[in-house]
Amino acid sequence: MKNFSAFCLLWLTINLSAQTYLPNWESLDKRPTPQWFKDSKFGIFIHWGVYSVPGWSTKGSYAEWYQQGLQTTDTARQKFHKAKFGNRTYYDLANDFKAELFNPDDWAKLFEASGAKYIVLTSKHHDGFTLWPNQNANKTWGFPWNAKDIGPKRDLIGDLFKAVRKTSVHAGMYYSLYEWFNPLWKSDPKKYATEHVWPQMKELINNYQPEVFWTDGDWDAPPETWKSQEFLAWLYNESPVKDKIVVNDRWGAGVRFNHGGIYTPEYQPNLDFEDHDWEESRGMGYSYGYNREEDAWDYNSTQSLIIALIDKVSRGGNFLLDIGPDEHGKIPPIMQERLLQIGDWLNINGEAIYNTRKWKTPFQWSDGKKDWKGKGDIMLKLTVDPDPGYAVKEVFYTYNPTTNSLYVIFPKYPDNKKLVLKHIKLPAETKIRFLSTNENLQWKQSGLNVDTGYNVEISLPEYNPNKIRSPFAYALKIENFGRFASKPKIKAEYKPGELKPTISMSADTGTQIVFTFDKEGQMFTYSTPFPINKTTTINAFADYSNGKALMSDLVIQEIKVYDWKKAIKVSKPQSGIAYKYFEPTGKINLNAIAGIPAASGVANTISNKEKKRTDKFAFEFTGDIKIDGDGIYTFFADSDDGSMLYIDDEEIVNNDGDHGNVEKSGKAALKKGYHKIKVLYFDSGGGNSLKVSMQPEGGKKEVIPAALLFH
Repeated sequence: MKNFSAFCLLWLTINLSAQTYLPNWESLDKRPTPQWFKDSKFGIFIHWGVYSVPGWSTKGSYAEWYQQGLQTTDTARQKFHKAKFGNRTYYDLANDFKAELFNPDDWAKLFEASGAKYIVLTSKHHDGFTLWPNQNANKTWGFPWNAKDIGPKRDLIGDLFKAVRKTSVHAGMYYSLYEWFNPLWKSDPKKYATEHVWPQMKELINNYQPEVFWTDGDWDAPPETWKSQEFLAWLYNESPVKDKIVVNDRWGAGVRFNHGGIYTPEYQPNLDFEDHDWEESRGMGYSYGYNREEDAWDYNSTQSLIIALIDKVSRGGNFLLDIGPDEHGKIPPIMQERLLQIGDWLNINGEAIYNTRKWKTPFQWSDGKKDWKGKGDIMLKLTVDPDPGYAVKEVFYTYNPTTNSLYVIFPKYPDNKKLVLKHIKLPAETKIRFLSTNENLQWKQSGLNVDTGYNVEISLPEYNPNKIRSPFAYALKIENFGRFASKPKIKAEYKPGELKPTISMSADTGTQIVFTFDKEGQMFTYSTPFPINKTTTINAFADYSNGKALMSDLVIQEIKVYDWKKAIKVSKPQSGIAYKYFEPTGKINLNAIAGIPAASGVANTISNKEKKRTDKFAFEFTGDIKIDGDGIYTFFADSDDGSMLYIDDEEIVNNDGDHGNVEKSGKAALKKGYHKIKVLYFDSGGGNSLKVSMQPEGGKKEVIPAALLFH
């Protein structure tokens, strides 16, 4: 026993000393994204499961959420189900999920031909059905609920991964943490996490060794319930894929866009992340899962999808494009066609996509308004089909730091065959190559202009579709040019009790930071931290004094000097916050919070718990918040979809938009006592959540306690 104890102590010491990442976000967030993923840029999402049997939802909804709507309040799905399947339950449909036409080698060849560098297959969606032989699923559900024991009677993940690994494509998987109607989840979430989720996740990692592990269905419980930090520490330190695995940010309520791996917006083409790796996903239509209700005109065109890829890559992201196979295991021909056409484009222009990084200027605008929010395909409206008076992104830039090559991608071929690049000055002997024809082009430098600076005018060849075989967008390579300084970082630090911050700046070693206040004429060179006395906007850039690289893009950051908000008098305050609940029709946004509410009352917390239907609703919360002491307080609105928070009628947090879980914050200097608080929130469909928190200076962030809310 003594020797055994010594051995255990030695084993523990060795393992602890070898551990790179600790089970906390501070440590886990330091893990870099594997290089292969940063270079890949384009992946294919695959939503496939029992929901592929009905393969139906109303247009604008997710077909993979079929069961959720069927067993709750979606009358359209219920009517469809009754007409097609009679009294059969959703679980009975697993018998019809036969995948008898599934040929994994054909799928793998298609993926490689598309130019995608990785796939993400739904190993299990929110219905709990697993695409691999898993006994946990059978045990917790109480009946066969995996693809080996019912339906296809085969290991779908194993078969596809084997085929994909014969190609150059990386194999990855999606995994839903929660399951809508799992009995164990509904009765004991913590037990469900430890006895169902953890064994499944470890089985997937150990047996299939995916290179992407893309979690979802996390929002109904905090990361502590899922034990996400502990799992990620194991994944990064001990698992067989510890050096190559890519994970995302969906590991519990409040985690998304804050912690974990890559950030994952979905159907959010304008969302951007300055200093974090990210990947936007979307379907070719609106749904991820196959939806028979969608027509050809509901699918994005090939040009739109290629421009979406270009746009993501130019802004530093990846593009995860979804396909939805049917219950037989066939990928719909329209989806195959889109993938093959994207692949044809990448065969010619791929070097402008793969292995590139965000350049200092991601794109070049034309003249016009830049705030388009109308109807139509956003990618086309922002490039080749603008509404009158609106600007377009006429040029996209990507950059390969290894070869010091700048790529210029333009979706519209100029009628006059002249492409103008604004604010660029090239060395005299620079070569510019047209990737479609592999020919070097003539160019000239325009003179210095007060408004535009130096421009480059490139002479393009006559448009000949027999030679220019990539009609959706065109790419040029500017050789040995583009190295640039990174943007400086500006930090405003408020000392306890201080309303005026001290400003510090940092940038790449060897650069100097030049800045101005409120676009005033005088320019300053940063040396040491300095205070400010009024709210101001700082404009700053970094530049190498020896000229070895281009100066950085401009950073524009508002720095606030706060004013104390005096407390208000409240007569006979009552506990709780008043709310109005709305069930709008048509397009739902913050403007839908109007008219006669469907319900009203008093709530203990600012959340969506008082909703009367699963989705497509809105709230207005109004009342008072009691502040226990003078100080600067940070308020957080974490919502799916949009939200706004006001204190004493001033906007503090703007988290508006049709988006997944996003948290935004703002500060207010509040005197002790009562202050007015108002929160607006809407859900436009799909998942929804609302959490409002606050944090005093030097204190702990927490959901606003019921004890502080009054009306």
